[in-house]
Amino acid sequence: MKTLSDGKKVTSRTYYYLLDWRDRHYDKFPLTKLFNKEKLSELTLEEYIQLFELATNGDILEMKYKK
Repeated sequence: MKTLSDGKKVTSRTYYYLLDWRDRHYDKFPLTKLFNKEKLSELTLEEYIQLFELATNGDILEMKYKK
């Protein structure tokens, strides 16, 4: 488990998924632009969920439409 800035815990699995996603999409979606934060651990649970939804929805679309 990983701990966010508001003390909430999230699974390591989702945390490392978002780290990987962030590295692949940093130019389009930097955390500083989205949430004015530098690190995933600085996010609140609400922000973390928003980022997770953005990442997973983007990956789903990529899988559907990538040739």
